[in-house]
Amino acid sequence: KKPSALSGGDMQRVAIGRALVRQPKAMLMDEPIGALDAKLREQMRAEIKRLHIKQGSTTVYVTHDQVEAMSLADRIVIMHDGKLQQVGPPEEVYLHPANLFVAQFVGSPVMNIADIDIGSAGGGAEIRLAGSDKGFAFGEGALSGISRDAPVALGIRPEAVLLSQSNAKGHLPAVTTNIEPLGSHDIVDVKIGDQTLRARTESGFVGGEGQEVWVNLDPEQAHFFDRESGLSLRKAG
Repeated sequence: KKPSALSGGDMQRVAIGRALVRQPKAMLMDEPIGALDAKLREQMRAEIKRLHIKQGSTTVYVTHDQVEAMSLADRIVIMHDGKLQQVGPPEEVYLHPANLFVAQFVGSPVMNIADIDIGSAGGGAEIRLAGSDKGFAFGEGALSGISRDAPVALGIRPEAVLLSQSNAKGHLPAVTTNIEPLGSHDIVDVKIGDQTLRARTESGFVGGEGQEVWVNLDPEQAHFFDRESGLSLRKAG
C-alpha cells in the first residue's frame, strides 16, 4: 500500500519496524503505540520488549500509559511539570513512591489517599480517617519517627484494603458505594467517615451497592505522606 492508504495505527507500526530494522545502538520512542487499539497495544508491547531484549539496544521510551512503563521498563523516570519526581526500577517506584504524585500516578486503580489523625490504642498507633470516630490499629513501630501532630496523609493501595463479610477482629464497619466488575476481580468503593476507599476483591465478593461490609488495612503496605509537601515520610513496617 502507499503511505497515504495506511491507517494511523499501521503508519505507527511501519515507523517502529523502520527504526528497528536498522538495529540502532540507541533508540527514542515517543508514545509509539498510542494510536493502536487495546488488543494491538498489548501485542506490540510484548513484541517491542522481545525485540529490545534480542537487540540489546538502549531505548528511551516516552509514554503516559503507566502499564506500558511498568511492563517494559528496566528503570522508570517519572516527570511532572518538567521536574524529575523519582527514578528507579518499576517495583521500587510502585512499592516505595517518593511523593504523592508518584503514588497516584503509578498503579491502577490509583493509590487511596486519605487525611488521617493519629492516636494511641493498646500500646500501638490508631489511624483514624477524617470524619470517622473509630480507627485502625497499627503496631507499635508502624509510625516510628512520624510526628503524630504533623499533617499526615495515609496512602494505601486497593489490594491492601481488606474487606470481610463479617465483623472480624480489627475491622471497621463500612458501606459499599460503587462496584466495578472487571472479570478477574472487582473494584469496590467503601465509605468510612468522610473518606471513600477503593478495595480490590475477588469477582462477586460484594453483591451490590449499599451493602454493609467490614474493612481493615494492611499496615505492611501502608504509606505516609506529608500533606503540605507531598513527600513520603516513610513506608510503614
